[in-house]
Amino acid sequence: MQKSKKVLFALAASLLLASSAQAATLQFWKFGTPEETANKALQGWVDQWNKENPDTQVALKLFPFNDYTGPVLTTAFASGSGPDVFWASPGTFLQYVSSGVAADLSSIFTPALRADLLPAAVQAVTVNGKPYAMPFEQEPVALFYNKDILAKYKIPVPRSWNDVLKASATLKAAGVTPIVIEPAPGAYQNFTWYPFLWQTGANVANPSLTQATMNSGGAAQALDFWRALIQRGYAPRTASDCTCNIGSTPFASGKAAMIVDGMWAIQMLKEAGKVNFGVTHLPTPTGKNPVTVYGGWTQVVNAKGQNVEAAKKFTAWMWAQGTQRPLEWVSKVNSKFSPRKSVTAAGKSYYDQPYLRDFRDLILPTARAEPRFPAEMVKIVGDAIQSSMFRNTPGQVAANQAQAQLVPYLKTLPK
Repeated sequence: MQKSKKVLFALAASLLLASSAQAATLQFWKFGTPEETANKALQGWVDQWNKENPDTQVALKLFPFNDYTGPVLTTAFASGSGPDVFWASPGTFLQYVSSGVAADLSSIFTPALRADLLPAAVQAVTVNGKPYAMPFEQEPVALFYNKDILAKYKIPVPRSWNDVLKASATLKAAGVTPIVIEPAPGAYQNFTWYPFLWQTGANVANPSLTQATMNSGGAAQALDFWRALIQRGYAPRTASDCTCNIGSTPFASGKAAMIVDGMWAIQMLKEAGKVNFGVTHLPTPTGKNPVTVYGGWTQVVNAKGQNVEAAKKFTAWMWAQGTQRPLEWVSKVNSKFSPRKSVTAAGKSYYDQPYLRDFRDLILPTARAEPRFPAEMVKIVGDAIQSSMFRNTPGQVAANQAQAQLVPYLKTLPK
């Protein structure tokens, strides 16, 4: 009898060990804090997944935005300890593909999903015919303005760059922060600056990335505009956090009149409830022909992880199965567009609301996709922006310096 008990105990122990060995834990990394509404929703999804999938658990880990977009992922992947699932922006996407970190997601891009996704969304995550990330949101950029501040100082909503400069002079003299733009270098700053470049008819390079075009007069104009905002003291030189987190900016506290920010800020401002705000096109050189940019995070699977197939399954479960979770993400806990047609159709009543209707009908039609540049190009452009803003380098000089670096770099890219 004693021997039988020992055998049964050993068998139970071995089964427990086998079960533990089979269970996998996926590391899912992104930016933000646990208190944010969107991240509470994500944690709820993770909890649901873990309950339904005992053999594949997911652990969500959050980082401050500037750390996440700075050293966190780079250091982790360099040491071989990168997450199984993570988020990447168009400005950083290619570096994960070229380094072999991003896994091919062809197996979860079913014909039905491809038909549901907007063609531009598929194209944005495709390299050499294969998708390397899952798109799940689109976020156009606009000018947010404080209606009460502009009314108090009898300032019309700015349409042109000169309108902004004139209004800013009045506001600064009155002790009001005129406008907030992103001061920190990186993909996000570039993202919000690109529309001002495009408004002049200029670009960083041609579409095939074989010819640099940063030495155009248009690039110089766009650099000089942002330079003026900083050098004249119209925009803060520092920020406590990324200005994409509008809640951390002086605009959200009612101390700034305007801010360049994205559609996601609507939900944040509504939750804060402190500002009577409006949204409009980004100002252009002439006040006509508005142009803006849309971005959107994508979910990437680590090709070098220990549980690649499980990570793909989790990614498909989050964003490609049904419309409930994707619609909750873009409407209930955020204010964004979905790249899936079925999700947008399911949320029609949501997009008929104030602010969101403006983004849908006025701003999105003027938006271009965020450029998918290699990391080296992002840095070259970012250095030009920073030089103009904080070293008071004339726009044409900064543009020429960027051009001088881009020309030899583009020659190194595979044709």
